[in-house]
Amino acid sequence: MSFLVKIKNADVYVGGNKVLKSLSWTMGEKENWAVIGNNGTGKTTFMKLIFGELIPVYGGEVRWFGSRERTPLSEVREKIGYVSAEYQNSYDRPALGWEVVASGHFSSIGLHEEVTPKQKEAAFDSMRYLGIEYLSQKSYSQMSYGEARRVLLARSMVHSTRLMILDEPCAGLDIPTRETFLGAIQKMSRKRTRMIYVTHRIEEIMPCFTHVLYLKDGKVFKQGRKEAMLDSKTLSSALGCSLTVQENSGRYWLAG
Repeated sequence: MSFLVKIKNADVYVGGNKVLKSLSWTMGEKENWAVIGNNGTGKTTFMKLIFGELIPVYGGEVRWFGSRERTPLSEVREKIGYVSAEYQNSYDRPALGWEVVASGHFSSIGLHEEVTPKQKEAAFDSMRYLGIEYLSQKSYSQMSYGEARRVLLARSMVHSTRLMILDEPCAGLDIPTRETFLGAIQKMSRKRTRMIYVTHRIEEIMPCFTHVLYLKDGKVFKQGRKEAMLDSKTLSSALGCSLTVQENSGRYWLAG
């Protein structure tokens, strides 16, 4: 089977600290993964490794999109979208909603190049698909937190994104805004794009996700099909506390 991402024996250091330890993992081309772990377990470092922002040491390997050879990172990033609360806070350029979305064509913060009519139409198409075309003429700086997050989601899918990384994308959102955003993700799953969703809240794992990876102390604790991973015993062991899980209409919730 072909793969979207294959990581082998990856040790990753951040600021002199070993954050990921001998990590191996493969994402198949028809899979959507949720990555779960407590704060400090290496989730964001793991995502930056997949995005090519960090590299493994001591012979560790990362391969993308079925390639057995090393792929230039510029080519890899053209096929990967990235949405996070951290990125939202760094997008501080004055721009209208459609301009923020169009900047995804250039992987830039703000527009520094002329947008072609085709690129502009793609930006509007992306916004229409997520039901946020009404934000196209609104200043990004005047948007609510949730509106800005959905605009960044549209930005990340404005071109042919093969893989979407969502790093705790609901952080800072209230419950109604979170549910609207999660609905947009569920809709996006109907496209060719596959997703990796980082969270420590199982209720954010939408029905479109097929697999779950648990990280603990910078290592793979357990991984597999979602239905087998989201049980009370496994979740309790992964997070280090006693939890009860209930499933309802394809979503999972903590009970009691």
